[in-house]
Amino acid sequence: MFEETYITYFPLLYNYALVITKDQAAAEDVVSEIFLKLWEEQHSLVIGKSLKSYLFKSVYNQCLNILKHKKVQRKYEDFFKHLQLLNEGGADYPLSTLLENEITETLQKAIEKLPPQCRKIFDMSRNENMTHEEIAIELGVSVNTVHTQIRRALEKLRIELKDFLPFLLFITKL
Repeated sequence: MFEETYITYFPLLYNYALVITKDQAAAEDVVSEIFLKLWEEQHSLVIGKSLKSYLFKSVYNQCLNILKHKKVQRKYEDFFKHLQLLNEGGADYPLSTLLENEITETLQKAIEKLPPQCRKIFDMSRNENMTHEEIAIELGVSVNTVHTQIRRALEKLRIELKDFLPFLLFITKL
């Protein structure tokens, strides 16, 4: 039964997937995955309509998933290519300098919004390179308080800098 289904439908499903994805390897992968699932779940799989409808609908859905993934992938590739061009342009490139200034300004404003003790602890940790233990001793608080305040500061900064996250991720990879 399975072999007969495979021989009958593989070429049709492959051509259908190829029309949608316009990629031979992706089309073959999609159809192979559908048949693998069919083989693995043949005893428990309940097909409401015809087998043919089920197979074509499965291929269609899987192709859409692949196209969505490719679209997101292209978007990030384009984004990182653009950032790389900015980086290669160096400090002379006005957009690079503008972006760096904007991130720095936004970060400073976000740090200023932190509650006083949280800001002080964060500053001691990041700018004065003090350990959590050193901060706790100097301020007369527990190490756990220092951990908690730094965690809160980072959470708030992450929220404030969410629009710059892709840029910050790129910069840290360089």
